[in-house]
Formats: sequence, C-alpha cells, structure tokens
Amino acid sequence: MVIFWSIIINFCVVLWGPCIALVTFVQNCTKKVCSAKESRNANILAKLLGGLVLFGLFVWAPETIKTSWQELLDIPTIIINEHCFGIIVSALLIVLLTFYIMIFGDSLGVEIFYKYEKLRIVAIGIHLLNNVIMIVYLFLIDKKINIAYWKYLLVFDLIMFATIILVSAIKVAYTEDGRIFEYNTVISQRKISTVGDDKFDLTLDNDEYEITNGEEIIRMKKLTPYQKEGIKKFVELIREKQNDK
Repeated sequence: MVIFWSIIINFCVVLWGPCIALVTFVQNCTKKVCSAKESRNANILAKLLGGLVLFGLFVWAPETIKTSWQELLDIPTIIINEHCFGIIVSALLIVLLTFYIMIFGDSLGVEIFYKYEKLRIVAIGIHLLNNVIMIVYLFLIDKKINIAYWKYLLVFDLIMFATIILVSAIKVAYTEDGRIFEYNTVISQRKISTVGDDKFDLTLDNDEYEITNGEEIIRMKKLTPYQKEGIKKFVELIREKQNDK
C-alpha cells in the first residue's frame, strides 16, 4: 500500500496541482446564481488560489515537484524490484478515473456546446489510448521486456491532460434551469445569471450574438454552427420558463 499511495501522491503533485490551477485560469469558476459583483469576486478568488498552488509547487517548494516527477519516472524500476504491476496499474487507473470525473462531472446539470467538439473527442480518445499503451508497457516491463519509452509516454500523457482541459474550456454553456449562461474562449471568460425575476434577452447583429441579464452583456463572435444551435436551445428554454410563469 505504500507504493500505491506514493504513486497517487506523486500524481497529485505533478498532475492535479497544475491541472486544477490551469482550470481556474482558463475558465470562470463561479458555480452558483449570483450578482455580477459576486461572480467577479468568486472568479478572482479562484484564480488567486490557482496562482498560490503554482507558486507553492514551482517557487516555494520546487524540490517537491522534482522529487515526485523523478519517482514517477522510476515506476518501471519499482515494478522490476518490487513486483507490483497490479498495484501501480490500479493507482494509474484511479488517477485517470478522477480526472474524467472532474471533466465530465462539470457537465452535470449543464448543457455544454464546445467550439472544438470533434477535437475534444479525438483528444480524449488519444489520451485513453496512450493510457492503454502505458499499461501494456508496464506489463512488458513486469515480464522483463525492457523498452526505454516510459518517460515519453508519461510526458505525452501530461500534455494530453492539459490539452483536454484547454479544449474543454472553449464553450457555450447554460444550466438546465436556464439561470446561468456561460461563454468562454479562455481569453474571454464570461458567466452571467438571473436572480429573482430578472430575465435574459438575446439580440443578433451581423452574426454577433448578445445576451444580457439587464446588468451585464455577453457578446459572442465567430461561433460554430454547433454553438449557435446551443444558443438557440437556450433561447427556447428561457422562453419556455418565462411562459410558465
């Protein structure tokens, strides 16, 4: 169990810390219906916490991330010396599972229309395939077939983690109750909501969409047909909600 938890902790340091920080930087992390001021404050706070995580890992205690990275690189050696293939694979699968729970869990109760939907699907497929290759590689190591590619597989895996987070952040999204609308391009991270009897209003001007809640305006350009379809469904939803009142 020492090896199992060691692998989990090392991945938390090398992967989860930077990934969580990346998520806070590339999207608006406000989760609840609130005023514009509260939304901005919550988003700023999330980014400050993400910055603190990166500062802690790379500035305050850089030896921690270096040590964890080296221990991940030593996984094939650990398998050879300790004969713990099953334990290490179990740890890798848990890391993979928790990552996808984070990615897909964010869509619970939310309708999401990604700008690069196909690229996202391809990236997820490549990432899962790479993890299968990693497991096969470790199996071969366990059978005394030495192939020196673990470092490259591990680096590529981390790159794919970051790629999926970035591609997943570029989206149009809204909650199923029609209370929160989000437009995210990484650079522009807008999320607005309606409180009480406030209502959303949509206008279209020369292929530029504008959605307002009476207090803030989100302007959207260069949307894909898939994202435009998402906005159409959002308008239908809020009109249905308004007609029910």
